[in-house]
Amino acid sequence: MNIRIIQSPPQILFVGSPDNCENCEEEKRLEDALKGKTAEDKVSLSDASLSRASAVFEAKELDSEEESQQPGPKTNLELSEEERRLLNELRARDAEVRAHEQAHLSAAGPYANGTPTFEFQTGPDGRQYAVGGEVSIDASPVPGDPEATVRKAQTIKRAALAPSDPSAQDRQVAAQAAQLEAQARQEAKAQKAEENKETTETPLEESKEPETKSENSDDFSQGNPFSRRVENRFNPSSITTGNLLNIIS
Repeated sequence: MNIRIIQSPPQILFVGSPDNCENCEEEKRLEDALKGKTAEDKVSLSDASLSRASAVFEAKELDSEEESQQPGPKTNLELSEEERRLLNELRARDAEVRAHEQAHLSAAGPYANGTPTFEFQTGPDGRQYAVGGEVSIDASPVPGDPEATVRKAQTIKRAALAPSDPSAQDRQVAAQAAQLEAQARQEAKAQKAEENKETTETPLEESKEPETKSENSDDFSQGNPFSRRVENRFNPSSITTGNLLNIIS
């Protein structure tokens, strides 16, 4: 089998009178050369190339037939008893997984990183059903604020145990959150102790009242006879032996 691709020969028109031709031989030679080139302008495929082309063509036809023969999604009436049982299990599992992850997401609040991600399985009806899922939660401590870390750890623990049936992984996350809470409480306690220590170690300035003597006391005692009498009465040199108290009359 030979396949030939032949191009249409160019149309060559010689305008002029055949009786009055100055270069008739040159034109004749050019016309014969173009006709010979046109005859040689063809493509022939070898037997190996033809075999490869036939194999490729047959493979494409086979793929088309297989795609046309593949069954589409089945309706409930077309499902077998086993397929119906599997479909019911997938539907129940899908509802359970979505409710489980939604409980995590609602309890995590601002510490949830985005929406839940699910793992899907195709059912007998051609639809996708969730058979697994996860919610990403930020469990890092709050820098420089142990009390805020305590509140964050408590929220993470509630989020991990939020579903009605926490998994083993959920309980492990809750245990890690409890450990984070305990560490943060110790840091908060140490921070308060350090603050109290700094407060008690602040030096207190001792206030001393200077002993001042009234400048006018001498003048008052010198100018007032009554004051001199009082001063003399309480002067130790004027106290008589055996008197405990001198009464001024």
